[in-house]
Amino acid sequence: MPKVKYIATGIKIDSINGVGLRWEPDQVRNVSAEVAERLLVYSDTWMRVYDETLDNVVPIGLAQAEKPVEEPLPVIDFHSMRKKALLEFAERKYNERLDKRQNEGTIRHKVIALFSRNEMPD
Repeated sequence: MPKVKYIATGIKIDSINGVGLRWEPDQVRNVSAEVAERLLVYSDTWMRVYDETLDNVVPIGLAQAEKPVEEPLPVIDFHSMRKKALLEFAERKYNERLDKRQNEGTIRHKVIALFSRNEMPD
């Protein structure tokens, strides 16, 4: 809401239809944008006030919500695991029985895909 200051010397009741505020010299009020627009036309009586002190105000009463700490992903070194360890890991962790006839690289890729599908956040 804009702030308007009455800069004339005497007491005045404004003549805006439906408002009728009583103003005293050097009085500052918060008014609606529509009322401010109508008053500020008369620059010899009213002036807009910009309150710089509000720019540096720290909010009172509400504590800053702490950001939740993201859980780090478990660090598993799939590249150091051999074929047997990869098969056991997939069966134990994800209840997946992979084909033992496939080579170590293929099984490793499948285990990494299982890990990505089940452990990675969306």
